[in-house]
Amino acid sequence: MCEPSVRLTELTGQGGCSAKIAQADLASILVGIATPAGGDLLVSAETMDDAAVYRLADDLALVATTDFFPPPVDDPRDYGAIATANALSDIYAMGAEPILLLNLVGFDLANLDGAVLRQILEGGAEVAGQAGCAIAGGHSIRSPEPVFGCAVLGRVDPRRMISNATARAGDLVFLTKPLGTGVILNSHKSQQVEAAVLAGAVATMRQLNRDAAGAMLRAGASAATDVTGFGLLGHVHNLARASAVRVRLRANALPALPGVIDLIAKGHIPGGSRRNLELSTTTTQVAPTVTDEQRWLACDAQTSGGLVVTISVERAVQFAQLLPSATLIGEVLAAIPGQPALELS
Repeated sequence: MCEPSVRLTELTGQGGCSAKIAQADLASILVGIATPAGGDLLVSAETMDDAAVYRLADDLALVATTDFFPPPVDDPRDYGAIATANALSDIYAMGAEPILLLNLVGFDLANLDGAVLRQILEGGAEVAGQAGCAIAGGHSIRSPEPVFGCAVLGRVDPRRMISNATARAGDLVFLTKPLGTGVILNSHKSQQVEAAVLAGAVATMRQLNRDAAGAMLRAGASAATDVTGFGLLGHVHNLARASAVRVRLRANALPALPGVIDLIAKGHIPGGSRRNLELSTTTTQVAPTVTDEQRWLACDAQTSGGLVVTISVERAVQFAQLLPSATLIGEVLAAIPGQPALELS
C-alpha cells in the first residue's frame, strides 16, 4: 500500500478539466460519425452544449451529462466534491434540476488505500446532498491513474430550457465565478502555490452553480453555458457559433481568483490552457491592448467553473440583484460575415 501521505496529484499527468482532449482534436475525430437521433432529442452534441436534452412530454424533458477527470487536488474529499460539482454544473447550465447521479470510478487498490476512495466518494456525496440529487450507485474499474466523476440526470420543462444556441444580439454577458483555477491547480501540483490561494480556488470549485442557475431562470436569461476545460474563450466561442452571433468580451472586466495573475506572470500555465490559447488564434479576434496575462486568464482551463449567462439589457439589472457575485464581462453583437464570432478587447 502507498503511504497515507501520498499526493494524489503526483499520480496523474494533468488533473481536473485540464486533462480534456483538445477541442480541435476532438472535433476532427468526430467528423463523419453517424449518431442516431430522434425528433424528441432537443439538444445533441451538434451545438457543443453542456448536456443532452430528450423530450418525454410537452412539459417534461430528461437532461443527461457526464464528467470525470483525474485528481486536481491532493485532498480526497475535496477531489470528490469538486468532481461532483463540476458534473452537476452541466445540468444547471441548461436551467434544469439534477435528480439522479451515478458515480464513475477508476482506482488502483493495489497501490492506494481503499480509505482514500471512500473519502472521494464521501466528498461527492456531500455535494450531491447539497444539490438534492440522489446517488444510485455507479461503476468502478481498476486504473493506475485515479479517475472520478459522475453521470447525471436532470429534468426540465423544455419550454423553459436554457441552451447555448439562443443568445441574441443586444444581450449582455455575465460570468458567475472568477477565473484561474487551471493556473492555481497547476501551481499546486508543483507545490508552488500559497495555501490561501489554493483554498480560495478549492472553495469556488466546490461551489454549486445552483444559485446562478436559479437567478438566470428568474431573470429570464436568453442563453448560458458553463466554463470548464476549454476555458472562457472556448466555451463562449461555442455559444457564439451555436447562436449565430458575435460576442465581445472585455479583457479588463474578467474576474480573477486571488493570486492567479502573479502565478500567470511566473509561467504556471497548464497544458490544457496552452492548447486553448493555440486554438484561440483561429477563433478569436484579440485587440492589441489585451495583455498576455489577460489572454492566458481568458484561455485558462477551468475546473468546476462558473456559468456564462447572456441576458437582455432590460433584465440584466434583476439578474445582477439576484446574483451580486456575477460580473458583467461583455455583450452580444450581430454576426459579421467572414469575421471571427468572438472578440477579446
